[in-house]
Amino acid sequence: MRKTIQEILFQPKAWENTIKAFTAQKAEITAYLKKYQTSEIILTGCGTSYYLPLTASSLYTKNTGAKARGVPASEIMLFPETIFARDKKYLLVSISRSGKTPETLSATRYMKEVVKGGTLLISCTEGSEMAEYADLSIVCPGAAEETKYMTKSFTSMLLGFQLMIAFKTGNEAFEEELKRLPEIGERLINEYQRSMERLAGNQDFNLYIYLGHGPLYGIAAESMLKIKEMACTPAEAYHGMEFMHGPKYAVDEKTLIIYLLSDSIRNQEIDLLRRIKELGGNIKIICEESNPEIREIADDVFELKCGLSENATPILMMLLTQLYGYYRALAVGKDLE
Repeated sequence: MRKTIQEILFQPKAWENTIKAFTAQKAEITAYLKKYQTSEIILTGCGTSYYLPLTASSLYTKNTGAKARGVPASEIMLFPETIFARDKKYLLVSISRSGKTPETLSATRYMKEVVKGGTLLISCTEGSEMAEYADLSIVCPGAAEETKYMTKSFTSMLLGFQLMIAFKTGNEAFEEELKRLPEIGERLINEYQRSMERLAGNQDFNLYIYLGHGPLYGIAAESMLKIKEMACTPAEAYHGMEFMHGPKYAVDEKTLIIYLLSDSIRNQEIDLLRRIKELGGNIKIICEESNPEIREIADDVFELKCGLSENATPILMMLLTQLYGYYRALAVGKDLE
């Protein structure tokens, strides 16, 4: 079996390892986050590790009420004056699978030496150079891939940050939800792996569009990157409603639209999906649970049916889009590792 699919399928085990590692450091993490009462938390990384902060910062602000945003590490390296306001206190959370990504290393060093704010690293590698500039370094054990594609590292590091949110807010119910993710992930793999393989092999599209709002926009962006780098096919990601302001004109019968549905704005998004359906693309919806309206709109529906809040489920949706991206790459003849 190819290494890439092994790493995708290994994710529930990687999540178990992450939960154990972060729980073991719960007291240290909680104390550190209480210490830094900042004006804003900046989450940063490159590529996949930048799309992760788009989801993570959204979840952080939603659950804590405090300011957070995700920015590319290259912007901190090249235009720091556009990121950091004068006389404000910041905490930088660096996301890096290897702990040695040049731009993220530069951003972390800049925070430590120039801005003199807090530095926290979430990585998958022990003893990295970046860790030398971090006040606190937390590793997701066993989550680093042997291949170039970030799959289990993305979901594991995002899960680690979700646990940090639960620790900071003292939300034990959220923490318990996150601890259920490994078993739910295993179920979803068993339920959807073959259907994802079948759909990816039987349907040919020349444009892939991923849509989501709030925390799910970052998942849409990372899903776009996965199919683009695995299958080498044109793909885009948008906030759902933003898609209707111009990008909609690119849609035809050869366009696949994958919509990541949020429970909290379901009614607004169903109204939006009715408008999207009129454009003529093939629509697949990933949601917690469907209803007759959703099934009427979608060509295919993938239901999580996990009973968790939408704060906990982004990595479950990512798991499904990774499977589709992998099998689509095989269908178009890409020789993945």
